[in-house]
Amino acid sequence: MGGLIMEKLTNIEELANIDTSRVNTLNFKILHRNWKRAFAEAFVLMTTASPGEVISIYGPSRTGKTSLLTELTKVICGNNQSNDDEQPLVMIEIDNSGGKAAFSFKSFLQEMLNLIKHPIYSYSIDGNWSDPVKVTRNARTTEAVLARALVEGLLQRKTKFWIVDEAQDMKYAGKDAMAAAGVMDAIKTLAKKANVILVICGTYPILQSINRSGHLENRKHDVHLARYRTSEKDLSEFLWILSNYDAALELDPTLGSLQNCAELLYQGSFGCIGLIRAWLYRASVHAAIDGRKITLAHIHQSMKSLKQLVTSANEIKEGEKLLALEPCKIVQSIIGGAQPLTKKKSSAIPFQRKPKRYEPGNRL
Repeated sequence: MGGLIMEKLTNIEELANIDTSRVNTLNFKILHRNWKRAFAEAFVLMTTASPGEVISIYGPSRTGKTSLLTELTKVICGNNQSNDDEQPLVMIEIDNSGGKAAFSFKSFLQEMLNLIKHPIYSYSIDGNWSDPVKVTRNARTTEAVLARALVEGLLQRKTKFWIVDEAQDMKYAGKDAMAAAGVMDAIKTLAKKANVILVICGTYPILQSINRSGHLENRKHDVHLARYRTSEKDLSEFLWILSNYDAALELDPTLGSLQNCAELLYQGSFGCIGLIRAWLYRASVHAAIDGRKITLAHIHQSMKSLKQLVTSANEIKEGEKLLALEPCKIVQSIIGGAQPLTKKKSSAIPFQRKPKRYEPGNRL
């Protein structure tokens, strides 16, 4: 028992020696080319589109879509995004917190009614605690009634923009491939009735849902927040971004600059800036634990495994395929490298000896 206590105390002392101030979360904005272009496109569309139209913002994971939405709300609505009577912009994040970890359209409607502070169907008390009586009553209310109340509420609040973030989670609406498309169609119809501009934002899987709905596909305007591919211009911008992280990190002299391992960083991030930031943050953590500056070994130690990378690679492959973009060799190599080698099946039947033929006249 005493030995365990001493070991625990030793571990605590070791933790106290870690200088966490050396860990850099890299939580700052880099206004890189693709982000600025997507921001400008989204801004112009949102300020010129007609009520009832749809703007679709998409791209691979960790490219800055949510931060783009946050900045858009500041620019379009300023600091006064809402008051007690008017809410020019309402933003909701889709989740799959319904029964059995599924997306629930009814829960979505209830959350929207709470966001617009509906006088009857809002379930919060002073914006903090949930009123159990209202929650129970709303659970008994039909989707049709809640949907009608939402349209009326958006009109009363004089809402101009309805933003739906993380829309890819609509895929959890059901096993049927058309379930997510049906949800998007329903939201689009509500937006049209409420006379608002609908902004749908998410990763590439939202394209599959939208493409299954001709009604929605033909009425949307696209904003693609793309990753950096392997063209000369893209790689040049990618190196410029790495130079920004160079200035913020404590790099060991043996590493010198992140540009010295740019190929490795690209292969492990596919040119997605959010993935680079998270990766370098993990490297900073490992370096702080070791009491050193960041080395190439820390970069390797923090890199995701091949099987972890293949999830992002598949998402990028399918999304860029829908956009008719040329396949990326690095993405293809990651997917190919993660596939197990299949052994060629033997034609022989188990436990059965292959018959041996003897020459005529020499049989025993």
